[in-house]
Amino acid sequence: MSKATGSGEFALIREFFASGFPHNPYTRLGVGDDASIIIPPAGCDLVQSIDTQVADVHFPASAPAHLIAQRALRCAASDLAAMGAEPQGFHLALTMPNAEHDWLTGFSQGLRDAAHELDLALLGGDTTSGPCLVISIHVQGWVGAGQALTRRGAQVGDDIWVSDTIGRAALALPRVLENPADFSGLALHYYFPQVQTPLGIALRNLASSCMDISDGLLQDASHISRAANVTLMLDADAIPTIVERADPRWSQCLTGGDDYQLLFTAAAAKRQQIEELRPQFSGIQCIGQVVSAGDAAVVLQENGQTIHLPQQSGFQHF
Repeated sequence: MSKATGSGEFALIREFFASGFPHNPYTRLGVGDDASIIIPPAGCDLVQSIDTQVADVHFPASAPAHLIAQRALRCAASDLAAMGAEPQGFHLALTMPNAEHDWLTGFSQGLRDAAHELDLALLGGDTTSGPCLVISIHVQGWVGAGQALTRRGAQVGDDIWVSDTIGRAALALPRVLENPADFSGLALHYYFPQVQTPLGIALRNLASSCMDISDGLLQDASHISRAANVTLMLDADAIPTIVERADPRWSQCLTGGDDYQLLFTAAAAKRQQIEELRPQFSGIQCIGQVVSAGDAAVVLQENGQTIHLPQQSGFQHF
């Protein structure tokens, strides 16, 4: 493959990342300087998150560049949705073994397409050479002061909800690894997770806690459990999975991760208001209750009987 035209980091930035991204009215200064300058809106809290993806750890290195970019930005933006934040912009740090023109063309185009869909302005970043491809994306957005959703607020008696069917990306993984360029069928959900920004915003005054499902339903439920020191009781029959309960891959749907759906709790008194969101968010499903305090645990039951949880309940980063 040909190298990027021009020479050096700044020529690379000018060619591939200096234009074509959405504009945000709160950006005073974006790409091209030592740092970005943002004008915070009055009465809002700033929500920030950073996500790093490493080739052949978080995605196949041989996948097409535009798919890698789509997945990277969408995964990062999902953290804003989980906090109920309105997207504002992102910074990109890109480490590459080689500055290949064709790869960068595909990557920057995929990044632009995702940025326009997610309404995220590119604010700046860094590019450097390294032994393998590493993509770090910092995202930020706004939420009304004190209105951000967190993992900490679950209370005894709360319902537990998921935003939609889980397991699509986990079951797609073998196919993705076999043919990284194919993004049809379930693989579409692996490369193009649907960021739940509108639902996150709608839940600001309804949910008591919220997070996105990135490492597996069971493992991420345990984060909410520990943050509030409560026990979450999940109903196996109520969990919407891409395969039926009798399918041998069913447990993989609960542990495989990469769903980027929202897992949230809400007071039982809010149940009707959440049900009224179904015309817009048809996949919302109540999957259990918060049953006790003082002991952080996740319990999975079926017909009143406890199901033994797998030792590996989700993706482990180390």
